Amino acid sequence: MTKRMRSRVLTIVVLLSFNLAASELTFEWDWMLSTQTTAQRETAFVPLTESQHQESINGVLDVQIGYQDWNAVVALKGNDLYYDSSIPNQDQSSEAELIISELFWQYSMDVFDLPLDFQLGKIRVDWGVGYGYRPLDIFTPYRRNPVGIQVEEGAGVASVSYFDNQGEWSLIYTDSSWTQQEGSELEEQSEQQGAGIRRYGLVGDTEYQWLAYYDDVRQGLLGASIVTVIDASWEFHGSALYQSKYLAYQQPNYQKTNYQKPNSMYAPVRLEKESNAYQALVGFTWANEIGNTLVVEYWYDSRAWGENEWDNAFNIASPSYQQGYLHANMVQHNMMFHWSLDPNAWSNWQWSQNIGCLSELTPTFDVLYSPQDNGVIATQWLNYLVHDSGHSSVEMELAARFLTGKSDSAYANLTDKHMILLNLKGRF
Repeated sequence: MTKRMRSRVLTIVVLLSFNLAASELTFEWDWMLSTQTTAQRETAFVPLTESQHQESINGVLDVQIGYQDWNAVVALKGNDLYYDSSIPNQDQSSEAELIISELFWQYSMDVFDLPLDFQLGKIRVDWGVGYGYRPLDIFTPYRRNPVGIQVEEGAGVASVSYFDNQGEWSLIYTDSSWTQQEGSELEEQSEQQGAGIRRYGLVGDTEYQWLAYYDDVRQGLLGASIVTVIDASWEFHGSALYQSKYLAYQQPNYQKTNYQKPNSMYAPVRLEKESNAYQALVGFTWANEIGNTLVVEYWYDSRAWGENEWDNAFNIASPSYQQGYLHANMVQHNMMFHWSLDPNAWSNWQWSQNIGCLSELTPTFDVLYSPQDNGVIATQWLNYLVHDSGHSSVEMELAARFLTGKSDSAYANLTDKHMILLNLKGRF
C-alpha cells in the first residue's frame, strides 16, 4: 500500500468515527496561527547580491478524539495562507493538508492470568529523554523545540506491554512509512519496518530503560537511558544508542580517518549506507523555589559531518553539499543551554509584584552551541497567557531565532540568518 493510499484509508476511518453517537465521543480542540518573517543571507553555498527576506502566515487546527478504546489526533494544516518574498521566482500558493497524526486502539486484558496492554494503529512512541535531542526517539523523527508550526506524526505500531512491580516489559513492531507528510530524501529512504523489546524500570528516585530493536534499515540497534533525581534541585539524565547500519550523505573520496580531496570539485555528495553509528547525550536540570529552570546538555552523533568534512564542504561550495544539513544533527558535537522562568516567580521580587501582566508571562531562552566550529543558534520565546477559563485558553507568543557564530561554522552558513514569529494559539 502506497503512502497516499494509506493516508486516504486513515482519513476515511476517522471520518466514519463521526457517525458514532456523539455522547460517546470526546473532543479536545487546539489551534495555532503563526506569522513568520525570515531574513536570508549569503553563504558558502548560496551567493546573494543583496539581502532577502520572506514573510508567511501558517495555521493549524487539530482535534483529539476519544471513543471507548479508540483515540485519534487529526490536524488541518494551512501552509502559506499569506506569502511574500523578495527572492525572484519564489511565489508560493496556499495549500491545506489533513493529517492523521495518530489513530489507534488500546485495550487491557488478562492472557493466561497475565495482565497485558495492547496498542494497534498509528501512534507516537516517545522513549527519548532529554531537552535538546533525544537519541531514543527511534521510529519517526521529531523536531525538538520548533519556533513555528509543526505537526508530528506517529508510526504504524503493534505492541503488547506487561507491567510488574518495578516497571514495564514491551514487545513492539513498527512501520515508519505511515507518515503522510513528505520528508527529505534521507527521511524517505530511512523509513523502516522492524521489531524489538524494551524494558523500563523505576528504582527509588531513578528510572531506567534499555531496548533492542532490529529493522530493515539499521539492521540492529541497542539503546539505554537513565534519569535520576539527585536532590530537591538537581536531576541527571543520559542516553546512548548504537546502530549497526545508517544512511548519510557522504562526500566523494572523503575518508573520516584519512582525508583526500575529491577527484572532481563538482562531484556531488551521495546518500549511502554506512556501518556503526553512535549517539550519546548527558545533561543536568536545576530548578529553584523561585521558578528558575536550567538545563545543560551535551550530545554526540557520529552520523553527522565532522569539522574536517564541513571545511571540505565550504571549500568546494557546491550546492549539493548543503545536504549535510539534512542529517538528524548538523554537526557531531553539540551543547545546549536552556533557561525558563515560571510566571509565579514575578511575585517574589518587589519591583515586579505590582505589574499585574507579568503574572502571565513565561520567558524562555535557548542557546545551541557547536564546540567543533563555534557555531551558535540562539532562540528566545516570550509566552503570554491571555485567557484561561479551565475549559478554553488563548496564548500569545513572540519567538525569535538567530543563527550565527564563527563565519566558517556550519550554523553560520545556514541560509536563514534569523526568523521572528508571532504565534497565537489556544484550546477550546
